[in-house]
Amino acid sequence: MKTATKRRKSVTEGVTFRLPSDNLEQLCKEAETRQVSVNTLVNQIVNEHLDWHLYAAQAKLYYVPKPFISRILEKFTEQQLNDLAEASAKKDFVDIGLLLRGEFTISSFLSILENWSRISDIPYRAEEIENTQKIIIEHNMGSKYSYLFKEIYRRLLENVFETKVQFDITDNTIVLTFDKEARPLEKETEC
Repeated sequence: MKTATKRRKSVTEGVTFRLPSDNLEQLCKEAETRQVSVNTLVNQIVNEHLDWHLYAAQAKLYYVPKPFISRILEKFTEQQLNDLAEASAKKDFVDIGLLLRGEFTISSFLSILENWSRISDIPYRAEEIENTQKIIIEHNMGSKYSYLFKEIYRRLLENVFETKVQFDITDNTIVLTFDKEARPLEKETEC
């Protein structure tokens, strides 16, 4: 079993930064909590910034409390959730992928999904067995959230990437299983 994330070694360079003492103290405490070196923590912070935060605002992503989203979604009917899923898959997720990764392929979609889960502190697990990809997302935000994102992911995977996907959802978890060999987005693709 392989995980979805494959890290490659990159060439590193030494550099010196001056930081306020309070910031350095906070970094040292956080590194100790995470049981990593300060160097590793700083690399993680820089990578996270370059991989996500640098373009997140331009991609119209921002932080909203999870309970707030759950309360709003609880007021939606299933048809309203379907309409929202269709509009989001067509108009939002493709643009987000293009801005964050410069392309919208199944690999970039999976990378964004994994990073979004990590940044949002949502438990995420990916398993790859041969060409089958299984993703488990434990969002803890209720059944309407599960339904909405199941429908968004279904529309993306089936309509954009032309791959059949199987879902198992609970009130707080989404499980996606699909064939990872899918085609990239072409112009004029409809969700």
